[in-house]
Amino acid sequence: MSTLLPGSFAELVYRLAVGLEPRDAVSGRRIARPVDIAVDGGPTFDLGPSFDETAGKWPEQSPVAGLRRLSRHGSGRFVLLFDGTIRTPVRLRIVPRDRRYVPRRLEIPIVGEAAVLAGEQAGADVPTASRAWRPLLFPGAGYDLAETATGVRGTVTHAGDPVRWTRIEAFVPGSPLRWRAHGDDRGEFLLVLGQNTGAVGDLVSPLVVTITVYAPNPALAVKTDDALADLPRETLAGPGITPDDVSTGITLTGWAQITQFDHPLTLGRLSSVPIAV
Repeated sequence: MSTLLPGSFAELVYRLAVGLEPRDAVSGRRIARPVDIAVDGGPTFDLGPSFDETAGKWPEQSPVAGLRRLSRHGSGRFVLLFDGTIRTPVRLRIVPRDRRYVPRRLEIPIVGEAAVLAGEQAGADVPTASRAWRPLLFPGAGYDLAETATGVRGTVTHAGDPVRWTRIEAFVPGSPLRWRAHGDDRGEFLLVLGQNTGAVGDLVSPLVVTITVYAPNPALAVKTDDALADLPRETLAGPGITPDDVSTGITLTGWAQITQFDHPLTLGRLSSVPIAV
């Protein structure tokens, strides 16, 4: 059925449900490395009739295997189009490759297709900008980092086992600035002091920062067939609110503090900190 043209014409209209533009939490720029974004769900992996279990284990299953993936548009955004099956909220998983960034699972309260259609008919289209989000991705173990960067590379463990999907915050006492990091499924994190360090005043090496570690609360069940099953899902702000405190990693809903301590940072170098809680 034609909605914009006379009935004698064939019509094909693409309507945007979600535009997603992941950005680097350190630089603030678009992600320059490969990223997969898919509608959240349990991944499926077809071994096929030729798979031989006796020949060895199959390679690690991709967290987006068999899921509906968002295509990357020429604008640099990943797009999800209305096709009759998209409902609000939309749940997505962002899966960077090669551990350069830490994955995220997001719930996005989008403008529904009915509201988009009603806006078109009333001559008041829902702006594309209100259908786009820019969540930050935080450095993973394989992040491309300058040799002169200042930061902390650490591992969080409990009774010898990694604490999965931690959140890390660091600040200089008396300063409003906060630096953040995301831990991965191995308990590893990479906290990098960004470009605004000058706002804390004259820096003296070593620079003592207070580090706070958060863990998922409650901890979700780990599943062997889905590497992201226990990664908490974060709900972003509604349409038109950009940036929002969840996208930027400021608001932590579903994490609880498990430890806090002071740590001296040598400027221009990475330090290593094992954290046992």
